[in-house]
Amino acid sequence: MQPSLPQGLVLRIDAKVCHVEVDGERRQLPLAGKLFEARSHEKRPLAVGDRVVLDATGKAIDQVLPRSSQLHRRAASEGEEEAQVLAANLTHVIAVASVSSPPFQPELVDGILAAAQRERIPCSLVLTKVDLDADLAQRWARIYAHANVRVLMTCTVPGQTTQDTLDEIGLLLHQNRSVVIGLSGAGKSSLLNAIVPGVKLRIGDLNHIRQGRHTTTHTELLALPGGGHVLDTPGIRNFHLFCVGSQELQFLFPEIAAKLPECEYRSCLHDGEQNCAVKGALAKAEIGESRYRSYRTMLGDALAAERPQSKDKRTPVRGGGRRRPR
Repeated sequence: MQPSLPQGLVLRIDAKVCHVEVDGERRQLPLAGKLFEARSHEKRPLAVGDRVVLDATGKAIDQVLPRSSQLHRRAASEGEEEAQVLAANLTHVIAVASVSSPPFQPELVDGILAAAQRERIPCSLVLTKVDLDADLAQRWARIYAHANVRVLMTCTVPGQTTQDTLDEIGLLLHQNRSVVIGLSGAGKSSLLNAIVPGVKLRIGDLNHIRQGRHTTTHTELLALPGGGHVLDTPGIRNFHLFCVGSQELQFLFPEIAAKLPECEYRSCLHDGEQNCAVKGALAKAEIGESRYRSYRTMLGDALAAERPQSKDKRTPVRGGGRRRPR
């Protein structure tokens, strides 16, 4: 019987080599050429978090094993053609956003949440720097509570530390393989340093970030003492969904999808149709205005992708075709 080939876990990807954990040992290995030859919609042939099989020599990555999940977005400057997989084989996504400094960016957060929803990966929203504006933090928390998102409000300032919430996040990290993702300066590294002693991730000030330099410069999977893995990612400026259809999109916004049975049309896109239940839900604050704006922006992208002749990719084509009344 032929012995099985060694397997490993991708911890980090550099320009020419991957850092792979094999039997508890960290190795730097190249990829077999055939991995670049296979046709795929993905920008890279593998991602951090992938399980891989090495070749017979144990000196190169020969195969990528099937994934249980992945968090991906549309690759920058690549139109609709390629996906950038940020992390593979996740069991939890932690979207991090500061209440202010830098300001909360709902479209970025909503893109992350929608991508996690699409893959059915549990997701939490961590609001940082809540000491800067407690009322605003509560307002955002209410909006996302309507979307069935777990919201955790945090502060790492000495004397104002939200220790119970940090302990709750720590438990999540130790129980999962998580990715921590958000805007540059949102406080991802400060959060992880406060939760996991000994990690000592580099922290930058906001002026450093405004000059276009990230505190974290690469995605790396870190094994946590006491169990679990976490991926600390460079700050992102946008998060555009990859190849999401116009009819699919609403199901990535749970509070919007919940109104579909009350709409007059089975194929309602909640974009100005007659007797759309979302309009009433907005008036009652059951759906946040910012969430609806994010939805309509993404809907415009989806409709434009379905109608290549449309020149304006940001403007939704109202009506979405003929509708059938219930």
